[in-house]
Amino acid sequence: MSELHNEAPLLQHLRSTLVENTPFCSGTLGLQPRDFTLYYGKDKNARQLSLSGTSTRDVEALHELEQACEPATFGRNAEAVLDEAYRKAGKMDSDNFLLGLDVAQSRLVDIVHAGLLAGEDGSKGIKAELYKLNVYGKDAFFKPHKDTPRGTDMFGSLVLVFPTPHEGGALLLRHDGNEWTFDAAKLLSAAAHYDLKRIAYIAFFSDVEHEVLPVTSGHRVTITYNLYWAGPPAVAFPDELSVIHPKHSNFAAVGEALVELLADPTFLPEGGTLGFGLRHAYPFEKRWEYGMPNPLEKLSGWLKGSDAALFRALGALSLDPNPWLIARTEDYDITVMTDRVVSIGYTEENECYSILRYHNGVRVLEQNPDGTVKRSECEDVYESTYPDGDGKSVVVFWVTPYGKSNQIGSEYTAYGNEPSSAWMYMTVSLLVDVGPVGDRANISGIVGVTAMQSKK
Repeated sequence: MSELHNEAPLLQHLRSTLVENTPFCSGTLGLQPRDFTLYYGKDKNARQLSLSGTSTRDVEALHELEQACEPATFGRNAEAVLDEAYRKAGKMDSDNFLLGLDVAQSRLVDIVHAGLLAGEDGSKGIKAELYKLNVYGKDAFFKPHKDTPRGTDMFGSLVLVFPTPHEGGALLLRHDGNEWTFDAAKLLSAAAHYDLKRIAYIAFFSDVEHEVLPVTSGHRVTITYNLYWAGPPAVAFPDELSVIHPKHSNFAAVGEALVELLADPTFLPEGGTLGFGLRHAYPFEKRWEYGMPNPLEKLSGWLKGSDAALFRALGALSLDPNPWLIARTEDYDITVMTDRVVSIGYTEENECYSILRYHNGVRVLEQNPDGTVKRSECEDVYESTYPDGDGKSVVVFWVTPYGKSNQIGSEYTAYGNEPSSAWMYMTVSLLVDVGPVGDRANISGIVGVTAMQSKK
């Protein structure tokens, strides 16, 4: 018991550093009057209005804007669905409107870079691509969904909420068992004392589930941008910026927590394999086949937030993090992992067994804090059914739990803002072998690196 007592605080510190972070950044930004100007429609039907909500005419014009929008659909797998019981809102595609605001010149892209990617490599930039305008009138809403992935280079969304008079319409975000509320109407009302009229902004990672609560009055007008990886960013911040979030971990914090844990002689004194379930899900092609490039080999270029900080910290420790897809079936308590996307097809035997026997799978056994291995009745059944075994298994001490979305044999159903037949989200884990006490890793190397990072 004393050994567990000694290691628990350091282990908990590392876990909380990785897990307790917000997968979004938000705030308000003061803009010039011209930035609120919206042009929409075509030819003789083209119109102009201000989204600043400062005049009676502008408020009335919001009704006309709402009428000019199409009913918003949502994606259910590869199908575009119009169902006002799930989503009630108006939408306008990007080729039908023009906004006076340039998000790059406003430095908003730089703000998002600093907020979402704290601790990231400074050479890794982002770009914002205009996506859609949405109008949520009275009683409009959008039930829980995730943004549809459009490839490995898309990692998030940026939503601008304009100060058009409205109440309700708060955005709820859910991730990793946590929930946050972004109430733009209240934020903008509280920011009325600023000299410049303001917008509220929120940027979040694409795998974060979100929901728009019903608008109780007025018109909630938003413009959304898709966020992609791009070239080097410029780092500068306007004076009119008010940052509400983020509060999250970075490379220095993760590295220091790792060093403390690995320096503890009571933690895995004989060494072992550490497992880190990554906090974010990542897009994978649904129709991956053998012979195609393995998407896991490029995973390090997609990582977000504390996942990226963890990968960099492990590398600075001269440890070699290997990405794996972890899965288990609901009816058998057997966990397996693969180094690639697997399409099983029809099989009369348990899907996990099929992966082990035919798809280069590896059985995963869980190590308890006291060093013993957790076993289940199904483990005994497996060994009695296949007495020769498959010769491939690994015992893992899970620092953070692996994701549960890689269920084998379950029907895949996705609710997103758009239909998609090409991509799906999957969760990934990093496995790292560490040596015994006295031969852990390059701890002294990371101490110097994190010290320099902390001073910046």
